[in-house]
Amino acid sequence: MQGYPNEGLSVVYMSAIDITFSEDVDSVTGGDAGPPPIAAARLLSARRRLEEALAAALAELLPLSRRFTVTVDDPDNAELARALRWVADSPVTPDEASAQLGVTVPEADLPGWVSAWPVRSRDPQGATTFFFAHPGTPAAELAVDLADWLQTTLADAWISDPAPPCPGHPYPMRPAVHNATPWWKCPAGGPVRPWRQARPTTG
Repeated sequence: MQGYPNEGLSVVYMSAIDITFSEDVDSVTGGDAGPPPIAAARLLSARRRLEEALAAALAELLPLSRRFTVTVDDPDNAELARALRWVADSPVTPDEASAQLGVTVPEADLPGWVSAWPVRSRDPQGATTFFFAHPGTPAAELAVDLADWLQTTLADAWISDPAPPCPGHPYPMRPAVHNATPWWKCPAGGPVRPWRQARPTTG
């Protein structure tokens, strides 16, 4: 996970699996049978946080982001079980967790917020990559990390058009957190502008 000046490191980590798959992706998404250990309704607030960040990142990369199908899958049963154990064993109280997340989260919803969610991108040729994201990551950092992954996905699909173009340069701007909000910066310079599209909320 990337750190940003004056804003410290997030307490939650994100990881990317940048692999091309053909048909069977169960080894990445889990593929375990049986009902999930958490009711679907208890995952809705975490999903909303993640989908808002993803929508903001995709909007910033238009029109090139339209070439991909990007979806958010629920965490698999093993990941949800791990998150349930973490919440049960953690000395952090629900109120402390909500304060750290910047939004009030009911105790029953916390496992969804500390789970790793698979975000799936499929290009026109059918190549699929996954990004595992934690909704508990600060909202601006979550959106920026998703945008960074999507830019890499565009490059891996041999799409050379810069998205978004860096003013006066042939390369794209890079996403970054600046003053706790998503910005675009010049790779050879500093911040250029904040994101124009709707920014992810903290709730």
